[in-house]
Amino acid sequence: HATASSLRYLSHPTNLPTTPPAMSSLSIGSKGAPTSLKSYQLAAVTNFLSSTSDNDASKKAESNPYGGPPTTTANSSSSPWKLLIYDTHCRSIISPLLSVSRLRSLGVTLHLLLPSDREPIPDVPAVYFVQPTRENLAIVARDCSRNLYQCAHLHFSSRIERPIMEDFARLVVNTGGLQQVASVHDQFVDFCCHEENLFTLNVKESYVVYNNP
Repeated sequence: HATASSLRYLSHPTNLPTTPPAMSSLSIGSKGAPTSLKSYQLAAVTNFLSSTSDNDASKKAESNPYGGPPTTTANSSSSPWKLLIYDTHCRSIISPLLSVSRLRSLGVTLHLLLPSDREPIPDVPAVYFVQPTRENLAIVARDCSRNLYQCAHLHFSSRIERPIMEDFARLVVNTGGLQQVASVHDQFVDFCCHEENLFTLNVKESYVVYNNP
C-alpha cells in the first residue's frame, strides 16, 4: 500500500543521519582536525546548504575561515537557486556564521522566517532549517500540501524525536504533501557560536535559573 510504505519510509530511523555531517569523518587528534567549535558548525551548515545541487561533482571546496574542514560551494552554473526557510532560533545560528553575500554564493536567493506569510515559488527548492517541534512541522506540512516550492529539504537543528517524526509523516500523507518532501536530516548544531570557541544554547533566562537559590 503506497501510503503505508511512504509513512514507514519517513518514520524509519535509518533514514535520519545519526552523526553530524561535519564531524562524522573526524576524530580528535586526526590530521586536519578542526581548530574550533565554530569551524564544525560552519562546515555542517554550508554543506547542507550545498546539498541540493543536482550534480555533486560541481561542488568546489573552499577554505574554512575558522580552521578545520573545508566548506563546499556548488557552482552557480549547475546548482539550482534555493530558498532558506528558518525559525527565529535557527536564524540566530545562521547569522554569526554566514553573511548575505556568502548565502548567495551558496545559491540562497531568499531567506525567510517560517511563520511569516510567504508567496508560492513553485520552481525553486526550499531548504528548511528549523527546530524539530510539532508547531514548526505543522507549518512545513502545510507548505508541502500547498506546493509552495519545488520540493522541501528538511534540516533539523537537533535530533527529531521518533513520535514527532511519525506524527509529521502521517500529517504529510494525510494532507497530500508527501511527494514534496525530498530529504530529512538531523544536523546536531543546536547552539549559537558568537566566536570561535564561545557559544550559547540560547536558553531563555538560563543565568537566572541557574543562579537563583
